[in-house]
Amino acid sequence: MKHFLLISLVIFSHSIVAQFPLTQDLTAKFDLKSKYTNTKYTLEVSLPVSYNTNMKYPVYYILDGFYAGAIAHGAHRTLQLENLIEDVIVVTITGPEKTTSEWLINRWPDFTFTKDPSNDVGAANYFKLPAGSLVSGKANEFLQTLTKEIFPFIETKYSSSGSRGISGHSLGGQMVAYLMFKTPDLFNRFGINSSSQRLWLKNEIRSIESKYAETHKEYNGRVFLSFGSLEPKDAIDDLRGFEAQLKSHYTNIQTEFVEFPNETHGSVMSAMLSRSLFYLYKKQ
Repeated sequence: MKHFLLISLVIFSHSIVAQFPLTQDLTAKFDLKSKYTNTKYTLEVSLPVSYNTNMKYPVYYILDGFYAGAIAHGAHRTLQLENLIEDVIVVTITGPEKTTSEWLINRWPDFTFTKDPSNDVGAANYFKLPAGSLVSGKANEFLQTLTKEIFPFIETKYSSSGSRGISGHSLGGQMVAYLMFKTPDLFNRFGINSSSQRLWLKNEIRSIESKYAETHKEYNGRVFLSFGSLEPKDAIDDLRGFEAQLKSHYTNIQTEFVEFPNETHGSVMSAMLSRSLFYLYKKQ
């Protein structure tokens, strides 16, 4: 296993990928510089404990590795301990940020497809960030990073089946909802957590989904949606409405909505990362 994972410097396409030593928890770490966003991303990978290069595995990508990485890979190991989930490769994606402010600024363009200057200004004021530091509407570049750099690297380095899932929290959860209908063939499992969709361009995702539903009566996907019970009630109700809209439009879509008791927007992260992985990849 170690000989398979320990590779030195790798040059992939036009991206530079550097590998770090394998840790005891079966996680490998790589740095990748994207030519599309001009940003360095760190990819952390945890493998099934029974990983075998002769087998093929789905890959589950998790956004916001800045805070999600350690929790997600720990949950992956724990769920395998009881043999609760399918064998799956878990990949967390982190930007170059070292502080919370840098993380907020870096994720804002990557996770937003449409420009929303009002939200840019409002969020910058709320988080006490420099004026003009939040710039929305550059997710197409990040999508190019995913499809042309991150996916090819991970899915040729490891034994991938071609099946993908993706999960995000807050703005990352909103990004996942958009990906469901902008790139419907790219993923088949989705985690949408603590996503206040109603705040972005007056719930733009609802009209995007409705337009897609005009020509599609089925959606071959599994979707986990969640909120902490201490988050705003109107946000929780709105995401429940989004789930109901999905179920009303697609006969075969699978969904689960969980409202985690006594959890806030921040404290819910551990619970939602574990439960998302469990629901999306639980053994049938």
